[in-house]
Amino acid sequence: MDPRRLALLAGLVTTVVLAVAVIRIMPREAPRIVEPAVPATPLRATIRDVTPGPGEPPAASAIAAQAQPAPQPPPAATPAPATPATPVPSPPAATPVPPPPAAGAPVPTPNARRPAPPRPASVEVLPDNEDLRERVGSMRERLMLAARSGDIGRLGVVFQMNETLPVFARGGERDPVAFWRKASGDGEGREILAILLNILDLPPALINKGTPQEMYVWPYLAHVPLADLSPRQSVDLYRLMTAQDVRDMRTLGSWVFWRLGIGPDGTVHFFLAGE
Repeated sequence: MDPRRLALLAGLVTTVVLAVAVIRIMPREAPRIVEPAVPATPLRATIRDVTPGPGEPPAASAIAAQAQPAPQPPPAATPAPATPATPVPSPPAATPVPPPPAAGAPVPTPNARRPAPPRPASVEVLPDNEDLRERVGSMRERLMLAARSGDIGRLGVVFQMNETLPVFARGGERDPVAFWRKASGDGEGREILAILLNILDLPPALINKGTPQEMYVWPYLAHVPLADLSPRQSVDLYRLMTAQDVRDMRTLGSWVFWRLGIGPDGTVHFFLAGE
């Protein structure tokens, strides 16, 4: 073979080999993905067009709008038939207004209009606390010991040991100790203990004697007309309350101070204030 051709062939082969080597050595470039241009979102939300295109069903709002009947013009006013004139009743006569109370006179409160509680069938004022029934006297002593302790909780223990929880409030209270502390002026119930001692120190009244409702009530003043008190009974009343309280209670016409009732079997039935 001609040496020139041989050299040309060898150069060609060398060039091809170099080209293949270069292609294998160089990294392949990943295909570029052309993303579609996205328009910038405005700060204010765009209003979506709900107009249906050709061949599309109408939107629900459009259907609802079409379903509503078109407003009808109001019917012409029909003249009402003539009716005979109704006579206007004359206003009632004015109720006479009572004159205002004189200066310094006690003003009755709304409580004075409440119906008075039923009166007992019989009332017997006992001279002292010496001839009480054994169980009644024993319960009285237990109450006085609890009151002298100065601890309102001890009075609550006596109430809890009773056959049934005595009535101690007009509302729906369930805890007598908490109620007494709230009702007491000192916030600890000691004022209530002092009141209990004072009323138990006075003689009781035996009411409804010989009946199933028989009961000993302290103080006896709760069942004595306040307008008929003797001088000695008036002193007993002022031992329990001030003169102003006495005037207010006489205006009400009923006993609204504290009182306590014990049955013949020694059961405490109530210890409360009010009618």
